[in-house]
Amino acid sequence: MVTATPPSELHRLGFQLQTLLQRAQPGLPPVQVRCALREGVLMVLVQQVSPDPGAASAVRRLETFEASEMFACLEDELRRSPPNLSPAKSPDSPTPVRPLSVRVYLRAAGQPRPYAIHQFRLDGSVPSASDRDQTRPQEDSQHKDKEDKYEDKLNTFVSAAAPERLSRSTQDAASLDAADSAEALLPDSAQDLIMAETGRFALPRMAIALAVGVAALAFGGTFYALTRPCVMGGCAELQTVERLHQAVSQQLSQGATLQDVSKSYTQLTDASYRLSRVPRWSRHYAAANQMQQQTESTVAALGQVLSAQATATEAVEMAQNPPHPLEVWQRAQALWEKAIAQLQQVSESSPVYDLAQQKRLEYAENLAMIEQRITLEQQAQDWVNRARQAVELAEARQGAATSMDTRLEAHGTWRTAIALLQQVPETAMAYAEAQQLLALYQPRLLDSSARLQQEETAVAAHRRALRLADLAALAEQRRQWSQAVQHWQGALAAAQQVAVGTTVHPQVQPLLSSYRASLAAAQEKLKGAIAAQAAEQDLERNCSGTPRICTYAQQGSVMQVRITPSYDRVLQEAAAITQVTQETDPDSAIMAHFNPLLRAIATVGETAQIPIEVYNADGSLFGIYDPALDGYVSREVRNQQQKRP
Repeated sequence: MVTATPPSELHRLGFQLQTLLQRAQPGLPPVQVRCALREGVLMVLVQQVSPDPGAASAVRRLETFEASEMFACLEDELRRSPPNLSPAKSPDSPTPVRPLSVRVYLRAAGQPRPYAIHQFRLDGSVPSASDRDQTRPQEDSQHKDKEDKYEDKLNTFVSAAAPERLSRSTQDAASLDAADSAEALLPDSAQDLIMAETGRFALPRMAIALAVGVAALAFGGTFYALTRPCVMGGCAELQTVERLHQAVSQQLSQGATLQDVSKSYTQLTDASYRLSRVPRWSRHYAAANQMQQQTESTVAALGQVLSAQATATEAVEMAQNPPHPLEVWQRAQALWEKAIAQLQQVSESSPVYDLAQQKRLEYAENLAMIEQRITLEQQAQDWVNRARQAVELAEARQGAATSMDTRLEAHGTWRTAIALLQQVPETAMAYAEAQQLLALYQPRLLDSSARLQQEETAVAAHRRALRLADLAALAEQRRQWSQAVQHWQGALAAAQQVAVGTTVHPQVQPLLSSYRASLAAAQEKLKGAIAAQAAEQDLERNCSGTPRICTYAQQGSVMQVRITPSYDRVLQEAAAITQVTQETDPDSAIMAHFNPLLRAIATVGETAQIPIEVYNADGSLFGIYDPALDGYVSREVRNQQQKRP
């Protein structure tokens, strides 16, 4: 009976189950899964794959618990997602969906017979429990009861015919043959042979049923052996497979596509199944077995190409719509490496070797692109991590800055962090994180720039204040009071420009009071110098003459005026003449001539607000004119007045 199910659906189901086993049980030996639909039964062949086709006999058989786990995994998957293997029906003539029988075979590489089998049944729909109780037709319920009884008797017959069993759901090769024979002999109503109408066992009818069963087994076994493929006459299956193998090999060697590979894989898988049904007692068994091994080798190569294509498709789908986290790119990288490794297992003698090499080069290019993306993602994330570390260092340096150099180091570290984040490309997954950090750190960089500029201004002002203070001190040494006042004013103004919070601000604070005091002293000195200069000009007018009346010189804050000896003689002579003509006292005559000079000197002192000491020609002190005392006084009186509070 030819199935109406498309081969592509069976092919897809086989790959789905094979991928499931590889993921769910990675510790098991590698397997290939192929599916076929025969007479309403879904047959799933799980064949262990040998890394070296020539060493197929070395493949170990799975332990009982390993085979049971594999069968349970496949059954759970098929029950969870039942395959759609029924042909499409017209809406006008719907056909009730019957339960689907499933048989799972486990076979070692190079062996014609499976060594374990597991069978179960899938319902055609997945309704809820309440729906099944309320809406299932009565005839479906009867059919299910009928099938359950048939399956129970079939299992009973198999267990009696087979000497060994792996488990409740696994049998050896002998059990498989017995199951085929039992299914061929037992009708749907076979339960009537061993079940009484009243539901209780009857001894005579049981004996009759047993005898009938033994006879049927003997006759059926003979009939079964003679009706197996390639037993009587020629072997059409072998000839058909040979022609198919030649046609497929020729097609694949002429530039095969993946569609050709998929179609050939389905055809050769079906052919391999047909050859596996040739029994050992057939005279065509050796040729069929050799052709089957050749077909299996080709199927394995095709399976590697299709499996690699499925892996590559998964890698392409995973890498779509970037950017992705680094873990996604690494998983895609692993898939491309797996696909390349699968293609590398295709031998040079395989008809799809050229296609495998072509795909391998394509996959290698894709792998290189993925590796570049991984490198980019790693580098981008490294830039972000380094930027975070730089920010931590910048904050620490900025908090502990005590000099211009440390301020510069902190600012440079901020700039480094920003530069690292700006290098992250838009195609990287870390770009969003980099943009968030830039929005957070760029204002901090601007603040650092403002602090650095303020620090630079403060340092420059501090240096200028120190330099002007040195110039002011030098001007004072030279008694250049005008320059001294100017420099002290500049030094004080520069020191006042140092902003609070800068590293040099604590150093400037003591200088402010010192500069103010020095400026005040220099201003007093300048004031005295100006007054002395004015007094000298006035004294010059009063002391000049022939002979010269007096000389003058500044000693500190006091101007000293000394009567010249020549002018003293003039006074003595004038006093003598005055005494003769007017008959006055000599001292009075001298004072009469000397008083105008004393009044002129007093005027100078009053104007310049500077004390003037007047000395006689012999060097003795005549008196001191002090503007604060309003007249000439002796030194003792002046000293006493200065001591008073």
